[in-house]
Amino acid sequence: MIIAFISREERTPEDARKIIKTAKLHESELTDITQVLRFPDPRLHNDNLKLMLLDDNLLKEIEAGNELLFKGDPDENVVLCTSNKTYDVKEAETSNSLLLIPDLLFGAATGLDETIKNNSMEGDSDSSFDKSNTSLNKSNDSDEGTRLPRQIVHKDIVNTFFTYYEVKPCKPRLSKLQKLLESTKYRGPELEYEVDKSKLLNFDAILDQVQASRAEIDQELEKIQAVKIDEYYRLLEFDYEFRILSYMLDLIEENSWPLDRISRDVTMDSLKELGPIQVLQAMFRFYTKPSTQEDGVQYYQYDQAKVCRFLASVLLTSARRFNLEEFLQAWRDSVPEGMVPDETMLSGIALIDKSSTPHVIWGFAENELPEEINERFKVLFQTKPKWTLQEISPYIQCYATEKLNVNALLTKYARASTQDGIRVFSAKHMN
Repeated sequence: MIIAFISREERTPEDARKIIKTAKLHESELTDITQVLRFPDPRLHNDNLKLMLLDDNLLKEIEAGNELLFKGDPDENVVLCTSNKTYDVKEAETSNSLLLIPDLLFGAATGLDETIKNNSMEGDSDSSFDKSNTSLNKSNDSDEGTRLPRQIVHKDIVNTFFTYYEVKPCKPRLSKLQKLLESTKYRGPELEYEVDKSKLLNFDAILDQVQASRAEIDQELEKIQAVKIDEYYRLLEFDYEFRILSYMLDLIEENSWPLDRISRDVTMDSLKELGPIQVLQAMFRFYTKPSTQEDGVQYYQYDQAKVCRFLASVLLTSARRFNLEEFLQAWRDSVPEGMVPDETMLSGIALIDKSSTPHVIWGFAENELPEEINERFKVLFQTKPKWTLQEISPYIQCYATEKLNVNALLTKYARASTQDGIRVFSAKHMN
């Protein structure tokens, strides 16, 4: 049994019996332990205690002794990260106040199980309504002959909560990572003197500032092709990356290599004087994949789509529009012999207008658009009033989640219509 008092005065068994009678309960139906809850002095209120509702995965992480990290700058909404997942943290109100009471006794600890067992023997056929009435009737009778020794246990309420924190899985917030690395791009050993060394970041510094888990940051560093140089992660400056990739591709013709028999060792040895070994190894990893293995030697082949896409980006660096046929010819001439460029490789880096005469193409990179989704859609529809699903998908895919795919995003932020039998999307609110 639990009785709450606002005062911190000690309570006696007689005090408890008065409340039992007022509540129209029968003492013989209760356990012999009365727990008296005492609210703390307001001056001792502890604001450092918070409640958080965990899912099974987070609970298992805590039970296993794994590290959980809260992350966020003052201007960011906080997230909670495990070793491989990120959770959004939001404050929610409770419908009732929640009391935090250490060592509160429940059930069997107060002898409740035995009490229920004894009461159930009084008549299993009674309905709960009849039992309730019986209890009320008994409460009007005297308890003098059935009084049990009543033990008073005082329990202090540590805190009262009207809110708690909900955690839900969310996409890692990784856009900050590229911004952090922008100012220290690697442009070659001859230009290292210009780099502010105080802004170089190792993995621990990145982990501390980016709202994502360790595994998610690892994946993103690989995706944006960050290179680890002397323990610090660096992005490669575009022209420098083009220079190193050109050196690597030139070796195909120089050594008369088939496209699927690229030697990693020969590549590293041939270029070792032209750049740091960490950069050469990373570039080889970024642009190749294993092919065949002969006599214990692993051979590689260049990722055709990735190489062609990068070389297309080089041609598209000019802000002007190109004649599409002339561009495609220049593109074919720029790639190694045997590689075949295809318009599908331009997804997310260029736009093609085949309604004009002649057809034209111009650079339009996804990673240069605004991060905020409303602003991004605004720029998209200012650039091109109507988009097919295939055209617009690369520019909004980054906002998609398990519950909100690209089609759902377009339903929310764009207006669908049909043009020449093809479904197209335009601004939802036309001026």
